[in-house]
Amino acid sequence: MAKQRDTMFRHLFKIPSHFIPLLEKCRGENVNLTENQITLFDLDTDYAIRPRRNDISFLVDGKIVILVEHQSTINPNMALRLFLYYNELLQLWIKQNNINLYGNKKIESLPLPEFYVVYDGREKLKNNYSTLRICHNNIVIDVSVKIINIHYNSLEDTSLGNPLAGYAYFQKVYDENIKLGLSMQESFELARQTCIKNGYLTGHIEKEEFIMFYKDFLNYDNQVKAEVWEEALAEGKAEGVFEIISNMLKRNKSVDDIADFTGLTREYIMEAQQKAAAQS
Repeated sequence: MAKQRDTMFRHLFKIPSHFIPLLEKCRGENVNLTENQITLFDLDTDYAIRPRRNDISFLVDGKIVILVEHQSTINPNMALRLFLYYNELLQLWIKQNNINLYGNKKIESLPLPEFYVVYDGREKLKNNYSTLRICHNNIVIDVSVKIINIHYNSLEDTSLGNPLAGYAYFQKVYDENIKLGLSMQESFELARQTCIKNGYLTGHIEKEEFIMFYKDFLNYDNQVKAEVWEEALAEGKAEGVFEIISNMLKRNKSVDDIADFTGLTREYIMEAQQKAAAQS
């Protein structure tokens, strides 16, 4: 489910008109930018030789690199990750501008970074910043990353025209459907239809391109599904997994259907079925 969120986030907010309200949420102020002032600038541009990818980054007026990473799990190393992404983006910027690092002309200025993490996971967010300090002799590098809660209920602006509110609302409805035991396909389509009905992500979520992106994600997800569920169990999240299985059983889903959906073994699902029966 984390992969679904991340994939949809990148799909939506690489669109310049969607990125601007996201940046306003990150900065906590109106930015007064037009789409002509921002340029998509991420590691996908040079993916053939840079296997690492960042989520979203834009150049603003050619002077500032805004890096935004989406997280649905809490990661204490985001400051280091974003610092490494910025380093690679600088290398890409130098390459694109045909700058000779070994010549006799000094580089007078570089695009300065702004680092943000947007979070919509289940765990309660404990810190609003992630920091990194590197010290050696008299050299000090400080990296500060602002972390923003983007759960639907935490947004001040939930207007229909706000793409961030549309994304958060979609995920809220999607999660509710998953918790009820619906399949990922059912949850996606119900969340999509609910957004259409209520006016969120109008002009985007109805398009075939949006549906196809999700189908591509599902094809990928089928390859890693069992690993994700087993990881959830290993991290002590068995009760949440059990709740989903229990809800699917209540909807008369068969053991085979649940095994296909979760990637878990029939034995584990049957054990959960017996536990549910004992509690009823």
